[in-house]
Amino acid sequence: MPPNTRYTVRLPLALDALVQERIRTSGTPFAVLIREALAASLADTPPPGPLPPADSADTLRELQAQLAALTTRVEALEHGPSPLPTERRQPAATPRARTPVGQRKLTPRQVRALRVKCARGTPIKALMQDYGVSKATVFRSLAEACR
Repeated sequence: MPPNTRYTVRLPLALDALVQERIRTSGTPFAVLIREALAASLADTPPPGPLPPADSADTLRELQAQLAALTTRVEALEHGPSPLPTERRQPAATPRARTPVGQRKLTPRQVRALRVKCARGTPIKALMQDYGVSKATVFRSLAEACR
């Protein structure tokens, strides 16, 4: 049988008084009391007694309300108009830098929104103005869906 490991435990006065009271009332030796407390703590057992139902129900209602509000906001962001990049909001007189070859002009979310608008019958010229892209870019974005 392997030797037992020993530990020294220093307790604050208030906790020591509680331990001494428990030893006197239950007759449980200190070592047994500490082993049981450690085993219960390390086993991650829930605290004794049920939680008050009003508190848990209120917390659940709050979480449900927060989740509903968050879901609404996410859906609004997904279905709303995609914001234009700040460089595209500048007046037409200001020259714009060209997009490097191979770099996409629209984000995937903008491409999805463009396809939905096109399916609803939005004219190509309106899509070009909304997204600040050329006719070729609009048609390329639409053609990617067919691949």
